[in-house]
Amino acid sequence: MDIRQISIRYRQDHDRILVDINTGAGAEVQVWLTRRLTLRLWPLLNRVVIDHFAIPQDAKTDGFVNLAAMDTQTKTMLADLKREEVMQNADFKTPYNSGASVHPLGQSPLLVTEVNLTPLATGKLQLNFNEKLDEPASLRGFQMDLSTELVFAVIKLMGYALQQSQWELGPNAAQAMMVVDEATDEFDLSPDATRPTYLN
Repeated sequence: MDIRQISIRYRQDHDRILVDINTGAGAEVQVWLTRRLTLRLWPLLNRVVIDHFAIPQDAKTDGFVNLAAMDTQTKTMLADLKREEVMQNADFKTPYNSGASVHPLGQSPLLVTEVNLTPLATGKLQLNFNEKLDEPASLRGFQMDLSTELVFAVIKLMGYALQQSQWELGPNAAQAMMVVDEATDEFDLSPDATRPTYLN
């Protein structure tokens, strides 16, 4: 999926988080994240970022540092530095374009019941979203591969949505590496955005 824009915002009327995704082909996918699923996904997403995005895939040791044996605190600091680096050029100001005419998953948002995260050897993070419902019977889903830039953007947007929701994050909340530093719910990757585009 060629992602061009993404919007993640808390909808108080549904008490859920709505994720809107625009693709380069002019299609739009919408996803509902429930409180229960989000509170399980949030620490896992942060853990994957710390474990797989803190150290670049092609990083080489100078012989004095064992990259494989690096502790979690050091990885967390490196992931935060990486986040700051990639977010400097991110576009959170371009309004989300909700005028897509193509909705490959239908007009109603996917009610996510299962998310699978897979770090890829390419340095991307693969996410599989599935809706498995009995009443009414539904089996829908889609997959997307997120670049490093987009992973950090998603964490930033989701962090802000969680802040708006005022959901209790539990005892592991303090371990989450993402610090929400400004209010935003949209991220733009389109070629005419006001910053360089890193997706192919």
